[in-house]
Amino acid sequence: MKVNPVEYKVLIKPEKVDDKSEGGLYIPETAREREEFSVDRGEIVSHGEGFFEKLPGPVPQIGDKVIFNRYAGSLITIKNDDGARENYRLCNDKDICAIIEE
Repeated sequence: MKVNPVEYKVLIKPEKVDDKSEGGLYIPETAREREEFSVDRGEIVSHGEGFFEKLPGPVPQIGDKVIFNRYAGSLITIKNDDGARENYRLCNDKDICAIIEE
């Protein structure tokens, strides 16, 4: 399945939440799902036509790692071509706070 955002919406793939804590304990799936919704970093996968239209300053591009508002937008699950399910965040372009440069 492919999701194409419209207007000023952006599709972000959030960073993965580890299934183990720093101390080596396994985190239950329900707790990981709750943590995934509160992740505030990710990579831009696609965006709509009106994405950051007419704004001064740096504009994030597809593939950029960004920081976005915690709990922004909707958490959606997409089945990839190989059948695996992955979580994505569909939110407004103005929910992006910063571009991460490595």
